[in-house]
Amino acid sequence: MTTYSKWRKNDPEIKNFVGQLKKNLHSCPIVRLNRPYSSSSRSEIPKVICRHSRLAEIKKAITIGGTSMISSLGRHLLSRRQILQGAAGLSAAAMMGPRAFAAPSTPISFVGWQYQPQIVEENVKTFMKLYDESVNYELVSGDYHPLAETKLTGGQHIDMLYSEENYIARWHAANWIRDIESLPGVADIKAGMFPVSVESLSLPNGGPLCGLPYYAGYNTFLYNDEHLAKAGVQTPETWDAVLEVCRKLKRDGVSEAPFHAMWQQQWPNMSWYMFAAWYSEGAKVFDADGNFVDEPALRKILEINQTFYKEKLVVEDIMTLPGEGVPSYASGRHTFMVVHDYNHKVANDPAVSKIAGKVRNAIMPGATRSTMAWTAAYLMGSQPVDEERVWNLLQFFGGKAKDGQYHVIKRWALEFGLGSGYKEVMQDPEIVASFSKWRDLDISAKQLGMATSRAIGKAIWFPEWDMFMMQQVQEYIRSGSSTDQLVASLAAKASELKAQYQ
Repeated sequence: MTTYSKWRKNDPEIKNFVGQLKKNLHSCPIVRLNRPYSSSSRSEIPKVICRHSRLAEIKKAITIGGTSMISSLGRHLLSRRQILQGAAGLSAAAMMGPRAFAAPSTPISFVGWQYQPQIVEENVKTFMKLYDESVNYELVSGDYHPLAETKLTGGQHIDMLYSEENYIARWHAANWIRDIESLPGVADIKAGMFPVSVESLSLPNGGPLCGLPYYAGYNTFLYNDEHLAKAGVQTPETWDAVLEVCRKLKRDGVSEAPFHAMWQQQWPNMSWYMFAAWYSEGAKVFDADGNFVDEPALRKILEINQTFYKEKLVVEDIMTLPGEGVPSYASGRHTFMVVHDYNHKVANDPAVSKIAGKVRNAIMPGATRSTMAWTAAYLMGSQPVDEERVWNLLQFFGGKAKDGQYHVIKRWALEFGLGSGYKEVMQDPEIVASFSKWRDLDISAKQLGMATSRAIGKAIWFPEWDMFMMQQVQEYIRSGSSTDQLVASLAAKASELKAQYQ
């Protein structure tokens, strides 16, 4: 395994690679794909890979070892996967109006993805008032991480940006972000976080902390209690049982498409779903040295999902549904769903869901009953306009502000059901009372305690393998092709990428 001592942040080759990539920008233009992918846009998928292929220069520079509910839900749940019109590149400072004091002339640059951007703008305004600051908030519309990499490769100055945990090591190796381990108060901040969140936000193998938590989550197993009662069945505890219950639900006319999951070809959807299901069955997927592991548990999950599709136990357009498939589930069409835990709040919200009050959370089915857990991050750019100012912004969004309040984190929790990496936040009486209205807290705590973090996500080649995996698994499910062929291609791709990055 790579040790932290091998991270060569100031390697001359790393400094050279940004300049090298700038020369290639025009040879592979940015393609802003509508998401989720539709069948008509599948021909564009290689262009996404092309963006990653352009970033293959990193390998030369780093040498380390119902639809009726959709419109209603759309107003409530502006997912970061939805394409928003306008609003990109808004300057929050320009929207503030007259100020009592002069804010710094050079604004802090902040780049984020498409989740509730109007709320983010409001949070930026609160920060600017509290700190008498100037911030330029830029919304990235489209496939966030490849587009963010394009901006960074092109030399755009960014002080703070969103990231999922599996890009932290990659971006740090490219010298696009810095660690924050030595900044004031970090020891106390880490002590207040759950250990899994500290691990997620740090460089591999006990390396330094690189970010503060945006939110912490896991994939949960939901079921429609009314459907199970009609069919006279119990909550299934194995994947074989899920398949058999789905067959009965369809046969009895309770649900035409009883199983539902996030099968869209996007990093938080098909990828997180597959890893949650693999972990629930005890599949390692990758070993401690980053080698792909072909084992019965991995194959079983692949074949179960292929069977769901073959037997029409899922809707035919499941791979192209918007909003992580949540609007379809909230319509009442389905019985089961594996989905991000915060979407349980939406499913039980009578303002947007036809099945509000009927949706329960259960422990994931499977041999180990684990799931995938993660912590999304706020990261600091490698060259902040002012370290103290940017650290203030990072703490305001990803922790406590100078007034001792969790302004942003608590708002995300109360209004949208987003979990936190901080123990204190998750024990806050107001948040506990709010969460208890839409999910069983004992079950969620038990599930989180059984969850698995995706350690392979710290490999700098993993995002490229992940995109490849999603494409191949979708095609495997649709076509009914050979499991042997799929597993061989996934193993070969992992070996190829590992070799290229060494």
